Amino acid sequence: MSKKIMLFALTVASVAMFALPTAASAQEIHLEGVTSVSGTAGAGSLTAEGEPTITCESSDIEGTVSAGGTTGTISYDFTGCHATVFGITAKCRTSGSAVDNTIKTSGTFHFITTPQKAPATLITLATTTMICAGISNTVWHGNLIGTVTSPACGVESNEMTTSFSATGTVQNDLEYTEVKYDLTATTGEGGAAKTMGWTTTTTFKSATKGKLNCT
Repeated sequence: MSKKIMLFALTVASVAMFALPTAASAQEIHLEGVTSVSGTAGAGSLTAEGEPTITCESSDIEGTVSAGGTTGTISYDFTGCHATVFGITAKCRTSGSAVDNTIKTSGTFHFITTPQKAPATLITLATTTMICAGISNTVWHGNLIGTVTSPACGVESNEMTTSFSATGTVQNDLEYTEVKYDLTATTGEGGAAKTMGWTTTTTFKSATKGKLNCT
């Protein structure tokens, strides 16, 4: 092999090695020692361009953690939900709900790390239709990422706090393994999808202590 060819090969190899940390900066992590969780969320809001902002006072949460601790299921029961429609404060509910101000949704989740290497959850929600005052019909679906603010990786605890934040209608955390995961909303079934911001803080509790293994 000539010196020029060898130098070129070494250069390509070096570039590939320096590129690896970027691709590997986000990874799937797992929760050890926990099989089920329950908890609450504080006051939060759902905001999409051209849609009324929906605010909920609180939420009850239930979840399960699969074997291996990387994935699970989750359900939310939001209460005290309302929006301002045509200048009037209107109660909001999910389609089919018997209670005017209750929004229910569910989905699956993965424990991940963000590009900034923070532990997080990636939630994929079921398509959910919300009705406010019987006239405003908003369908939301997609994904959202929340950052785990406590406990730190490797620390045992019975509680886990996760923050979901947005700037206006755009989630602050959108990427995992260089793929964009976004929460979107449409007006009715055939409307154009618009990005949607969800802000709230959730706290899960479990009967047994667990810890996030982030390595």
